Amino acid sequence: MKKNIASVGIIFCLLSGGVWLHHQYPNTKTALAMEPETHSEKVLNDNCRILTKAVEPKLKEQNFDITSIGVDFQEKEIYLRANGDQQYVNKIENSIKKIVYEASQQTIFKDYSIEVYKQIIVPPNADKLALERNEILNKLTTKVVEDLKAKDYIEIENIRIRDKDKKLVVDINTSIQKNNLININRGKEIEKEIRKSLKDADAISEDEPKILDVKVYTINQERLN
Repeated sequence: MKKNIASVGIIFCLLSGGVWLHHQYPNTKTALAMEPETHSEKVLNDNCRILTKAVEPKLKEQNFDITSIGVDFQEKEIYLRANGDQQYVNKIENSIKKIVYEASQQTIFKDYSIEVYKQIIVPPNADKLALERNEILNKLTTKVVEDLKAKDYIEIENIRIRDKDKKLVVDINTSIQKNNLININRGKEIEKEIRKSLKDADAISEDEPKILDVKVYTINQERLN
């Protein structure tokens, strides 16, 4: 999911399986990714509003150049994008994390990790590149699904392949319970098969970092592998 779109005004809308909260912080966006959903949309939106209302004034007081604030529900992560080089990010990171941590204690996100990233520079042909990348990810997803289906991995409910920073992330939701060693080993088998499938498909090109993160989840959304 992209984390670098600017917006103005207060608008709620559904985009690509997520809820996005746009608010009045110049050139800043708050995104709330909710896959899978365990809280109602209203609860998520209300807590996101509480978080941003508490964080924004403190960021302004410190003159931090933040372009986006978001919550990734699947990763249990609150993330911010800073407009500057990595040296600037490193300089302000601890102060920002402290501000966000204190604000998050009043929300359902109080146990989430907090990360500060460098703002992504969007090239002029970003829309075309995004469409091309989405097409590649869709083809990879189709291949993985077909490969696993051919080997009778019937417990897999859905698969999502996405880019996150310098990683290619594969999220697999299954009907497996994490209640015995056999099931835990099954999760590891699924990860192994997915890595093999993507390797055969040349999923990561030579000019991309070769980092593949495979995450297998139980029916209760616990990490299995």
